[in-house]
Amino acid sequence: MSDATPLPADYPTESNREQPNPQASGKRTTTGATNTVALPSTGSHTGPRISNRRLEDIRTSLSDRDLAILGSVERYRFLSARHLQSLHFTDHASPESASRTCRRVLARLRGLRILGVLDRRIGGIRAGSEGLVYYVDTAGDRIQRGSTQARTRRRFDEPSARFLDHTLAIADMAIAVMDAARTHGAEVVKNDPEHHATRTYQDGYGVPRVLRPDLYIELAASVGDDEVSAFFIEVDLGHESLPTLLGKSLAYEDYRVTGSEQRQFGGFPQVIWAMDAYRTTTALRRRKALGDAIERNHRTAMSLYRILALQDTAEALVQGLHHD
Repeated sequence: MSDATPLPADYPTESNREQPNPQASGKRTTTGATNTVALPSTGSHTGPRISNRRLEDIRTSLSDRDLAILGSVERYRFLSARHLQSLHFTDHASPESASRTCRRVLARLRGLRILGVLDRRIGGIRAGSEGLVYYVDTAGDRIQRGSTQARTRRRFDEPSARFLDHTLAIADMAIAVMDAARTHGAEVVKNDPEHHATRTYQDGYGVPRVLRPDLYIELAASVGDDEVSAFFIEVDLGHESLPTLLGKSLAYEDYRVTGSEQRQFGGFPQVIWAMDAYRTTTALRRRKALGDAIERNHRTAMSLYRILALQDTAEALVQGLHHD
């Protein structure tokens, strides 16, 4: 969501959005790339060229879990070791065992240039390997391109701290929803981050528009339930103006009135604003101000929106599942 730092070619940046989205964090320890510290360059996407023969050897050496890890990092753009442990190392006897195995696997994938690490760490340099943030490196990108015809080569540049905070906060939210669903016996039917959740439509004047939710999630109250509740989730970390947040809400209204989501899926998802800020009092004030602005605006239907504290959102969504 940053407009200052170039990103991989097919990643939308904030400057290309019609409605910018929040993404900055201060010193929160549970959300995003807090307290990131720049380190000497790791030489992202550099190094000796990998021959086709060597690439094939690497590909055939990868386990199903290795490929799943690669797919997750590509899906969310950037993931921390903690994210990857939560996603792919859940069948160990203890968290310590899972952490050790996760570190060992990620080190091997780095050595194969399947994954790379950013020049920034989460939580400062003392965070060690737990503070590393992973992206898809050269070999991983070529393997993904080989398995997906539509994929094109990505140009990589280090993201800004602001963009990284927001991207990791989205991953935090996605994983929190999975964890809450598992705890309560619910099912995550779909969990799509931004570039998988994008909606394209034409406005009332026939002009093409793009809506980019941070997350699109479908939840069922129990595993195998045919009825699902759908949500568009926007993660706000407190560094966007309230007019910007209202503008994004109006973009949802513009999309809703086209009826395309309703025709395709049978209804329109509830829009969730998951909001946080550097200070608790600031977060409370911003949530109230956005709610007031949505209620006052003649174009927005308050029943479509729910404004929640970021840390409470996943639990609230899962516990609120019901059938009419």
